[in-house]
Amino acid sequence: MGTARHRILSAIRAHGPLTRAQLARAASLAPSTVTEVVQALAAERTLVETEIVRSEQRRTGPKSRALAFEPSLSATVGVDFGFRTVRALVADASGTPLADGRAELPADYGADEGLRIARQLVDEVIDRAGVPRPPNAGVAVPGPIDTQHQEVVASSILPGWAGYDSAAFESALGLPVILENDANLAALGEHTYGAGRGVANTLTIKFHSGIGAGVILHDRLVSGIRGGAGEIGHVEVDPQGPLCRCGKRGCLDTFASVPAILATLRPHREVDSVGELLALLEAGDAGAERCIRDAALAVGRVASTAALLLAPERIIIVGAMARAGDVVTDAIREVLERQAIPQAHTVPEVVLGSLDDRHSAMGAVAIGLGAQGWLPEESTPRRPESTPRAG
Repeated sequence: MGTARHRILSAIRAHGPLTRAQLARAASLAPSTVTEVVQALAAERTLVETEIVRSEQRRTGPKSRALAFEPSLSATVGVDFGFRTVRALVADASGTPLADGRAELPADYGADEGLRIARQLVDEVIDRAGVPRPPNAGVAVPGPIDTQHQEVVASSILPGWAGYDSAAFESALGLPVILENDANLAALGEHTYGAGRGVANTLTIKFHSGIGAGVILHDRLVSGIRGGAGEIGHVEVDPQGPLCRCGKRGCLDTFASVPAILATLRPHREVDSVGELLALLEAGDAGAERCIRDAALAVGRVASTAALLLAPERIIIVGAMARAGDVVTDAIREVLERQAIPQAHTVPEVVLGSLDDRHSAMGAVAIGLGAQGWLPEESTPRRPESTPRAG
């Protein structure tokens, strides 16, 4: 019954209230199966009946009875830690945002301070959403996550966060927590609710203060061993290049991240932020356009290698530099076409994300709802049981 349950819940999530006959068609299930599953879902108060009037119905006669989610049944919280901000978003079982908030974080904030500010924000948005405290939260973190042990991995990206696990986050936030890397959750958010909907294989590139990627293959997020999949920002592009914060030389981040773009342009323009950079681009500044295009070409060269390995149907660009629009997508597309195998017809389309800056928060929502059983099993990553560490 598990697969039929997910099909029925997915159909209602996608289309809204549906009659039993409509559910059978939308979920490709036999009417008898729909009846059996709906009875179980109604008994547990997951679904309720509601009256609907379709435009094609006659105005006389009984109204049709449709099945919809119990409005107050379930919700989840998506939390997205950035380098200077934290976002919290409450969504219902269909993934519809109910309340959204953001708070500033101090420079070089530590784990305890960041979690304290996040707790205040989470409590605030739950209160504004007017729902009971949700059963869990998905949390996006801008650094490597050991997804098997649900723990932040030691790195220079998040100094002081190493060893903080889901239990520590739960204690701080007052909710059971599922941890995942922010770029991975950006991919899951776009796949479930945004520019990747209906596409089984995508590569989402977060073009931001650091550069990361999330991989969706056959409708499932791929995290890799210790959550290490998608770290394209640390692909070496020049072995003699600048020193990266990771300790290597010549990583993509050192040439194409937002700080690298600003550093390249700064000797020639007074520019200290993404907003100022994009304002120069909007004003037609040739130097700003050249620096952004050069960075996008570098991202495209790494993305083309990933495309040859993974053959995604679509590459989705999110993050601050997605706001540069065609300057970024055209440059990446140019490299993909040049590096593709001739006559193979495997060049992925390149599009901008459609969730604005909510991509990682909505991915956190998706991972939370998936853990609750609201999303199809294939839509969210498998979570292996935590295994004891050696020694």
